[in-house]
Amino acid sequence: MVAVRDDTRGRVPFALLGVLLLVSSLTLAPTFVSEPAPSETTVERALNQAMAETQVAVRDGVSTAGRQAAANPVVTPADTPAGRVLNDSTAFRDSLRIRAYLRVADRLERVSGRSGDVTVTANLPAVSNASDLRAAKHRVSVERAGPNETAMRATVENVVLTVRRNGAVVSTRRVSPTVVVPTQALMLHDQVSTYQTRLNNGLDKPGLSRRMTARLYPMAWARGYAQYSGAGIENVVANRHVSLAANGALLGVQRSTFGRSDPAGRRALTEATAMTGIEDLIRGSQGTAYSTEVLDQAQYKPVSETPPRPKSTASPNPSDSMTVGVNETADTAFRSVTEPSALNETLEDAYTVEVALETDKHRLGGGPPGTPPSPGTEWTLVRERTTSSVEAVKNASGRVATPDDWHTLETFSRTVERQYTRTAIWQNGSVRERTTTSSTARYRVTVAVVGRHHGRSPAPNRSIRTAHDASASPLDGSNFADVEPKALDTLVGNAGGRDSVAERVVDNSLSRTEATVTADRPPELRNWVYRDLMSLRASVRNTTVSVERGRVGTFETNPPQELRKRVEQRRATLAAVPDTYDSAAQKARVAARLTYLNAVLTELDEQATARGDNRERVATQLSERTEGSLRSLRKGLTARETPVPRPRPVPVGPAGPVRTRVDTQTPYLTLAELDESRYRALDGSEHPLVARNANVFTVPYGDAADAVVGGAFESGDRVRLATAANTLAAANETLEAESNATLASERDALQREVAAANREMTTTLWLAVSQHTEAEQDESKAIVTEAMSPWETSAARALALTNGSAQERVARVAGARLNLTRVERDRLRLQLLSVDTPATRPTRGSTNGTASAVRSVAKNELSSALASAGEQKAQQFAKKRLGTDRLPAGLPLAPPVTPWYATANIWWVTVEGEYARFAVSASHGPPGEPGAQTTYARDGHNVTLDVDDDGTDERLGTADRVSFRADTGVVVVVPPKPRGVGDKGGNAVEDSSGWPDAGS
Repeated sequence: MVAVRDDTRGRVPFALLGVLLLVSSLTLAPTFVSEPAPSETTVERALNQAMAETQVAVRDGVSTAGRQAAANPVVTPADTPAGRVLNDSTAFRDSLRIRAYLRVADRLERVSGRSGDVTVTANLPAVSNASDLRAAKHRVSVERAGPNETAMRATVENVVLTVRRNGAVVSTRRVSPTVVVPTQALMLHDQVSTYQTRLNNGLDKPGLSRRMTARLYPMAWARGYAQYSGAGIENVVANRHVSLAANGALLGVQRSTFGRSDPAGRRALTEATAMTGIEDLIRGSQGTAYSTEVLDQAQYKPVSETPPRPKSTASPNPSDSMTVGVNETADTAFRSVTEPSALNETLEDAYTVEVALETDKHRLGGGPPGTPPSPGTEWTLVRERTTSSVEAVKNASGRVATPDDWHTLETFSRTVERQYTRTAIWQNGSVRERTTTSSTARYRVTVAVVGRHHGRSPAPNRSIRTAHDASASPLDGSNFADVEPKALDTLVGNAGGRDSVAERVVDNSLSRTEATVTADRPPELRNWVYRDLMSLRASVRNTTVSVERGRVGTFETNPPQELRKRVEQRRATLAAVPDTYDSAAQKARVAARLTYLNAVLTELDEQATARGDNRERVATQLSERTEGSLRSLRKGLTARETPVPRPRPVPVGPAGPVRTRVDTQTPYLTLAELDESRYRALDGSEHPLVARNANVFTVPYGDAADAVVGGAFESGDRVRLATAANTLAAANETLEAESNATLASERDALQREVAAANREMTTTLWLAVSQHTEAEQDESKAIVTEAMSPWETSAARALALTNGSAQERVARVAGARLNLTRVERDRLRLQLLSVDTPATRPTRGSTNGTASAVRSVAKNELSSALASAGEQKAQQFAKKRLGTDRLPAGLPLAPPVTPWYATANIWWVTVEGEYARFAVSASHGPPGEPGAQTTYARDGHNVTLDVDDDGTDERLGTADRVSFRADTGVVVVVPPKPRGVGDKGGNAVEDSSGWPDAGS
């Protein structure tokens, strides 16, 4: 349809009325006011003609208003009299209603119906102020209509038709025409509003954040694992990757909202993808074979509006499982339970039994005497006293019941006599007299010494079939054969002997009837149990669980807790408690096994608690250093797998498919600064897209990671020897490729500190060898010197000392040279692995200084390669092996005091963007206007309109630009190696130029 200017006065040919009436609907609400018409036929004929022209005027005015409102949409009302007529929440619809009113009112001025001397005119009240404008707005209603709501229905209320005869008013009629026009103004406004909503949706709703997350994850994991594998990748996630992911996600949201995306944007994305791949090749590969693999994994080649999925299996996916084992926790618990005092206590408890005296006293005859006789009738009893003495007079035979779960060790009986003497004191006046009488009671006393194998041992109470068989122990020991004499000595001998015990039973003076005694243990018991525990340790060490990699990094799962559950499930199998013990030694073995398993469970409990504490610390670091949270990070992990909405199907309108076309400026929102010389829609110099990319756990060392692990990872002004060693290795590698005086000086200083730490560590090792073996100091030094010979450089030696390789080799060399038994060698190995002193930690300042120098050299070389801008130069640089890849980064899960099962890192990304102009066009083809289209465009300009016909435009509002802000987090988890994963360029936060102000 050809746009009609507001001041057009041409009349619509009546020849079109028939066609137009066929495709329009008209609702008339007539109200008659006035005098009777002299000729109804003439009036009605004129009215019908006027109503037909009114219908055409309304239709034409609404169509024109729709196109004009779409071309200049009011998104935010202005603070002007005219702007305040618009509601904030319905600004566009209100501006459309006002435009429709004014356009229809203008066209109604040309409506005229005539029949003879009768004329009919149509009009709407004029607008002269804001109050009139508000009333005008309320006279018009608009809504989406037609098939798939691609058209627009509008009703204009109370159009006044005035009937005149010879110029005199004879009647008026009010009508409210309703028309349906094929204008997509409302449809496009709703779609663009939906688009902007989706751009600003958080991770819990479909939109830009989710799609950007889905694009960043495969790039971050591919690059993170490539870096972990040794590729010279300085930044795992750089802002160039963020820009690429954001623009791809923007096109994806366009396609899901409008059915198609900006073709210029797709072409620009293809070019940006290629350029990003080239830049990544220059900035961080170690050869063309690797770089091709990385580009493939990072999905640089395919340009798609749907989030990519990794095609290569070279690097894991966040949903893939990783295996976490008990590993070194088995050794930690083992050391605690096999310390000489601890293991001796466990074995002693297993050989300790409870013993007790069970007694039976039976009176054979006699008893206490009666009251002595009175001296006479006048005497009064003042008081009396009975004394007694007991004496075992001969052996006897008897029995006593043994309590359940106890067994009898020894039984003896005695006949015991108790002699009574009863004395009475009598008084008669002032005279007192004493009389006495005597008697004897005889008792049979039976005493049983009983025992049971309960004691204090953690081993379950079971019968021991050969408990007191001295020849039945697998170690040629005495089992519990010596418990009986020890029990007799403790309970009977210490009470004075058998006769004395029997006598004390009679006079109720036997105070001690229970005790514990410990049997003698075979000399080989300790080593025998130790070897058994070594076998158990191997089984426990190999206990594993599978956990999802991404969930480990977001702290949604607790591997130590899962391991504890698994060990608890295997506890019965691992303990191997028999129904009946074959010997006391077997009970001791079970006791040691259970003690060890309890120690493992306790250690895993502590690690699970530490994991929970670390989760809170990570959350704190995340909130302090970024605007993210663990909760949002978890949403992002879930969002990357959320099904992407399908593209909106092409809707079909009254005249066929309604196809949309997106046209944006700039089609690719770049992080670079642009001006109007590139795109006319720009307002001076602008940054279409700005980004902030924060890597939480990066160098310098001891920063965020130290705050999480509470000093176990890095402590004070010192770093772990492994951290310093990797930094030193990075410096050595860089100096092999590029000579640099500053780096050499920093490297030399760090090398001196690492060498000193190595000497301290090796001294501690040979002292441990001397202490825990029979080797003299010279021999111990020779053992350590031989063991350390494979590692020649300070960096290599330090790494061997920190990863346990050196300690394992020292134990092997010592075992061979000193002819150590298997048990002795294992004890020595555990002692050596536990060595760690503050003196073995180099300073943080020297470590960071060397790392900074390494990065500086690498960046200078990079700048030179980029300046050359040639493929050959880029390839040459890619083949150089600079040492930045060796610099450690990331958060160890967990720190070295417990098994280190993974290293994680977090990137929190925020982008803000703005289209200088965002336009969407919809084609439609009604019978009278084939090929017409409606264009909805937002460019931030003011929207004005002459609402009172005074020749001056009033400001209604602004056609706000389409803008957005999106946040997301990415976590990458790699296996435990000192180099870890993370950005190693020295800047934890990468802000793009223009941050945080996108657009004009």
